[in-house]
Amino acid sequence: MKRTKIFKDDKGVSLIELLIVLAIIGIISGIGLPEYGRFAAKGKVRKAATELMQQMRMARTMAIKENRPYLITFTPATNTYTVGFDTNLDGIPDGYGTGPVKVVNVQTNYGVDVVFGTASYAVTPALDPNGDAINNPVALNFRADSSSDPNEMVCFQHTGRGYTFCVELANTAGKTNLFMWQGDIVTTTGGWTELR
Repeated sequence: MKRTKIFKDDKGVSLIELLIVLAIIGIISGIGLPEYGRFAAKGKVRKAATELMQQMRMARTMAIKENRPYLITFTPATNTYTVGFDTNLDGIPDGYGTGPVKVVNVQTNYGVDVVFGTASYAVTPALDPNGDAINNPVALNFRADSSSDPNEMVCFQHTGRGYTFCVELANTAGKTNLFMWQGDIVTTTGGWTELR
């Protein structure tokens, strides 16, 4: 009986081939990692802005449902905002539904590089999406008759990348808009894109 060899070539991967593969992986990583960093930074800020929009809608709904005013107050110094009802109309949230007020710490939820309030911005756009100066947010009011104070705007920024998202309470009926600024340090005027 004749024995046949199953493997005729016992060759492996040469050192040159291995180095070429490692070089290709290095090039792809060098291109992909910075792009991922930009994507992640933009995502964090957008998530903070989107959650505020949801809190605004919830506050408006709760004000109508419970027939009492709701309030969102902002404290830029600590990067927190508070959501709750304002039964005694003193401008301080008293509770949220049947429980305590809801406090959202922006840096705890979205990272230390996500802030609101112009004192913390790395680069401040010259004007907001409406062409006005950017102001620090104070409070958003939602009344039991479904009305609210229009033209209020809250802006969040990623301090490392400059991406800025602004949430606007556009009218008395509680319509919200979301705008994005790319963080271009050279072009600090305009540059806003309405997302919804």
